[in-house]
Amino acid sequence: MFSEFDYYILQVLNSFSFLDHFMLFISLRFDYFLFLILAALFYFRGRNEALFYLSLLLVSWNLALALKPIFAVPRPEDIRFVTCTTGYSMPSGHTLMSFASAVFLHPRAGKLKLPVWIFAVLVSLSRIFIGVHYPSDVLVGAMIGCLLGLLWLYVEKKLVNAGIFRDISGSE
Repeated sequence: MFSEFDYYILQVLNSFSFLDHFMLFISLRFDYFLFLILAALFYFRGRNEALFYLSLLLVSWNLALALKPIFAVPRPEDIRFVTCTTGYSMPSGHTLMSFASAVFLHPRAGKLKLPVWIFAVLVSLSRIFIGVHYPSDVLVGAMIGCLLGLLWLYVEKKLVNAGIFRDISGSE
């Protein structure tokens, strides 16, 4: 089903066992990072912005769950599993959420723009390194996540223009 190149990239990235602990930390502690971001938004930017971001996270996760049976791509096999998971693999939900977050947070991040994007890329790569996703799962998750993040910024702009929200994007 997958190209040999896709499987080759998976095998290469999955072979760096010295990165196991770091990649497991990034991948499995992903939710904690999102909650820290959510708490920071609530504390520094306000309740509306935190709720708007939380809604993005919920929609991102549910969209990934809804798309998995549509794509029906099995998880990788015959590789070194650093951790196990079940269900279908495409799109990567972690990647979808991290890229949706990166797009949404980009206009607000100020000097932290680069770390926001590095975080999204690290979360995505960690899913391949630990053996639970193919590179194509991650690419599809990143594309959908970026589109969803852009949609959220568009909706936010419409809500601001309609007077429902004050300008919560951080832009003037």
